Amino acid sequence: MTDRVLVCVPVDAAQADRIAAGQSLEGSVQGFTANPALHETFGLAASEDEQAEYATLLLAGLWGLIHHGERLVLTAMIDPRTLGPGDEVANGGVSVSDLRASSVEAWFSDDEHLDSGALHAALAGLCLDDAWDLPQVQALHTEHDLAWHSVTELATRP
Repeated sequence: MTDRVLVCVPVDAAQADRIAAGQSLEGSVQGFTANPALHETFGLAASEDEQAEYATLLLAGLWGLIHHGERLVLTAMIDPRTLGPGDEVANGGVSVSDLRASSVEAWFSDDEHLDSGALHAALAGLCLDDAWDLPQVQALHTEHDLAWHSVTELATRP
């Protein structure tokens, strides 16, 4: 059996609904994983897996905010053979082919009290590196942790 890797996949509401209904996301979707490129970008040792996985979650959330207007991130255990180069390679970016609902283990989102519309507008068109250093993004990461949810709660999200 092939070892699986943790991938954080930023999705929009329609994609989350498909996964909640037990459907796959056919084609290729953007994901982020704690690969050697991410470790190098963040100056992390190979043994610093927990820090790398947290960075992966934050990056996926930020990518989702830039591209979808919200931080909605699925975490999935993926067969590495289904991964290819994605956007933001230096930040652990990968493409995930045909994400299966059965691979998704949990999801993360902002709580319902965060209005991210103004920040989404300010980030329009930026890459992760440019967005990451903005004071309002650093404040978001400091003041608003992404909330963990069981995959069974995906269909009932607000």
